[in-house]
Amino acid sequence: MAAGTRHVVALVAAASLALAMLPSCGIRYVVVSGYYQAEMLARGEPVDGLLASGELSAGEEQRLRLFAEVKDFGKSIGLSATDNYSNYARSWPYTIYNLSACPPLSFSPKTWWFPVVGTVPYLGYFQPEDVATARVRLEAEGYEVHSRVVNAYSTLGWFKDPILPAMLTWPEPQVAETVLHELAHATLWIPGSVTFNESFANVVGQAAGDQFLAQKYGEDSKELADAREADHDWLVFQSILQGLYAELDAVYQSADPDDVRTEAKQRLYASLDDRVLASAIRQKPRYLQIVRTQVWNNPRLMQFRTYNTGEAEFQALMERSNHDILVFIEEVRRLTRGADDPFAALREAVTSR
Repeated sequence: MAAGTRHVVALVAAASLALAMLPSCGIRYVVVSGYYQAEMLARGEPVDGLLASGELSAGEEQRLRLFAEVKDFGKSIGLSATDNYSNYARSWPYTIYNLSACPPLSFSPKTWWFPVVGTVPYLGYFQPEDVATARVRLEAEGYEVHSRVVNAYSTLGWFKDPILPAMLTWPEPQVAETVLHELAHATLWIPGSVTFNESFANVVGQAAGDQFLAQKYGEDSKELADAREADHDWLVFQSILQGLYAELDAVYQSADPDDVRTEAKQRLYASLDDRVLASAIRQKPRYLQIVRTQVWNNPRLMQFRTYNTGEAEFQALMERSNHDILVFIEEVRRLTRGADDPFAALREAVTSR
């Protein structure tokens, strides 16, 4: 635990060397984030030791064993092993928030620059009052803001990310998809394209998650059937949001006056309900609740695009790879090697046959 804390403190110290390059709010953000990251790592306890201690409830033990089970499955299909999720921060008391912002008539994200990590299109917070303060400041600058609770936390290999208490409440398919998503990052990461990497890892996480359930419960199991129905609905909902994004972006790129574009924007966001009703989604009540009770705005849709771009092309390549995850990954690696635009390389590959 102490070693992990020292590593984070060292990161914050390195960042402090560039304080002259940061505004005062940036200085505070780096230091505060470093403190919470250090505390998170310090609270991590080795899962193996906890399982042997007899201190956990039966439910906690079952869930922690599931994380190890999914990691073992990932290694068995050729994904790279990591030390993530081998510790459990059972006493972690905080909620993690993600905050992003866009102009009202644009999908160009507000970005921040920090030492070590570079430019990022969102910020992470650990206290609700800090999120509220940031929201007020950004809205005063004219931005639309979206904030959401994040139950998992990834440093993409910088540190040994622990399992957090909220993660033990997840259903099994979500655990499998999240763990396998992170293993996909460890297996292949294309420098300079966050959107490509996240979209790629989403496809791997979903496909490998279904394979995990098939191996564990069988091809004809209810568990796998339920997961595949959820996959189907999510893919349809993805297409709805992709269509909405394209229509909104066309409005924003037009030469119409701001009031005309604002009216069109409001009309398009209001159409989400009807789009779900007219779709092939099977569990419509679930998605109607999502579109009716959650906030939909430019930063929300911009973040969705970060994690869900090129779905059709990725799926076509997965089909061509006979759903062999490792073959698929190696094909993505080959196609994108040296490419200026990995999405363009992927599109060319799947449309040339």
